[in-house]
Amino acid sequence: TGRGVARVRVQALRPSAVDSGGGLAMRLSGTPVVQLGPGGQCSIAVAYSPGDILEISTPGFAGGGSAFKLETLELLAHDCGGVASANAAPATCRNWARVRLPWTDCEDGLDSTHRFVRWVEGRISKVVNETHAIVQVPAPPSNSMAKRAQAAVFDPKSQLTSYQDEGTCGARGDDAKADLSICKHGADLLKSVEMSDYKIVAKIDGCQYFSYKVYACREDTPAAADGSSLHRLVFPASQLAPVGEEVDVQEHDDDDEALAAPRCPGFVEEGRRIAIVLLGDARFQAKYKTQIQSLKCFADGHGYELRILLGNEYEACKNYRDYFFRKHCTVAEWLESQPASLVAAIVDADVVAAVLERGLEKWANHPADVQLYQRCLLPEIMAGNYMVRNTPFSRTFLRNWAKYNFEMPKGFSSSDNGAIHLVVQDTVQVLNFPKCKKLYRGLDKPVTDLTTYFQFVKCTTDALGPPRDWRSRGGIVAVWPRFNFWAADGVYMSKAASREIGPLLHHGIKDSKDVTGHYYKNVSACVQNTDNVIKSAAEIGIHAINLARGYKEYFPQGKDCPGTAIRQCPERCLGTFSCWPLGDQEKPLTPRTCTDCG
Repeated sequence: TGRGVARVRVQALRPSAVDSGGGLAMRLSGTPVVQLGPGGQCSIAVAYSPGDILEISTPGFAGGGSAFKLETLELLAHDCGGVASANAAPATCRNWARVRLPWTDCEDGLDSTHRFVRWVEGRISKVVNETHAIVQVPAPPSNSMAKRAQAAVFDPKSQLTSYQDEGTCGARGDDAKADLSICKHGADLLKSVEMSDYKIVAKIDGCQYFSYKVYACREDTPAAADGSSLHRLVFPASQLAPVGEEVDVQEHDDDDEALAAPRCPGFVEEGRRIAIVLLGDARFQAKYKTQIQSLKCFADGHGYELRILLGNEYEACKNYRDYFFRKHCTVAEWLESQPASLVAAIVDADVVAAVLERGLEKWANHPADVQLYQRCLLPEIMAGNYMVRNTPFSRTFLRNWAKYNFEMPKGFSSSDNGAIHLVVQDTVQVLNFPKCKKLYRGLDKPVTDLTTYFQFVKCTTDALGPPRDWRSRGGIVAVWPRFNFWAADGVYMSKAASREIGPLLHHGIKDSKDVTGHYYKNVSACVQNTDNVIKSAAEIGIHAINLARGYKEYFPQGKDCPGTAIRQCPERCLGTFSCWPLGDQEKPLTPRTCTDCG
């Protein structure tokens, strides 16, 4: 077809003493696709057409830098008669949408009827333009399937074959279909021989066959636990099939379905404005001056607004005596004056920017109105850091949350952190809300005795089930799995981060000496202490997996973990920080009381 895929592995060298900068940039026919800081690295596959030029430059090095133009790209794969589909999806595809690449290989020396399709699942990580996007996948497509296909043998007795037989003589009856349900991790189509004018293509035990397909069960090969298998691919819209959040990952492995699946008609960059918002009076701002300065470094580097609210701006919030409930009221009132395109990342003041190179777009482009996350190593939903789109649903959610200021029990309830569980439970309309609220109202123990508090929390989290995108009351509330949001407790991350994957902001950094002594060499000039903080994706991934294995009470265990969908198992996704919330209707479903869900 004249099209192909170039696989490139690049690493940005660290500058020497005579170099003024460092890093690496990659452009495809003038469009930026990769930008790496000194020492950064990535794997990327670029789908290209004739005349495309892949340019790699190293700006800032002595001698003015270098630029390498690869005008002839090696052909590594082609479409074998039709990867692209004539069907278009009903809407354009957006950043961080879930998609699949119907990756087709060919058997050497055979025509295009002997093809097979392997779905490779990923997320659109960046819209390059209207026709191309960067897709992030946990593992690159493998060429090993071709060897398996060449060795495939048609055995009509096998449940992993489909066939059309002459008459009803087939070994498993007339025109049998493969039973792919026996494959725990899905199946691959190894060989497909189509019918052509009723020509006999096989004769076995006296029975003649007009066509057949041979499948093989897929091996259990989840993403590497060390984060090393996260890859980026640049692809046109015609090659990407959008997938709903609720679709089972083992569906649509059939070759014909793959070829017919609708593709993205194009891509759209939503152009959302992002703001980082925190609440703090002059005394509070002075106490957390260095943490706030790190957030300014982060915001300025990505063109975000950093907005500090005092908490006394709005008459509607002045009756909220509890600082944290007043925070949510104030944010809701402030949003009323902001454009509808705003996405606000609300942070506590004891948050420090651990990574400056990556931004919040992964989460800002998520469709949820309200985004929360599971607290790192406690059985709670976190209240201090969250993200909201400026919608009526979000503002109502925040005001309902703030109203718990007037319902706090006499015992320890963790202020807004206890209340958020009831707000989520009520909003998404799962079971046992009256029971859990009764436990909340009955809290009468001091902070030194958390037994009844955590009994109340367990009531709500048991009702909610695994982290999910909840559709209810005209909006979406997302709860992210532990360590997969943009913020995480710094102490549990060993105060380390990666430029490639994982949380960006570290919560709970209350001592300014940690900011100036560990995270930054010069926070005023936004100079990080990279030797202390920045680690490779592999190091961060291994650390997260080890935490999950060590805290069995907070993380589902094993590669087929009970209680959630396979794709949310930490052994499969936490090493690359790619554990996403389940879809609203994705199994295992949680019982709900609503009639307007979904």
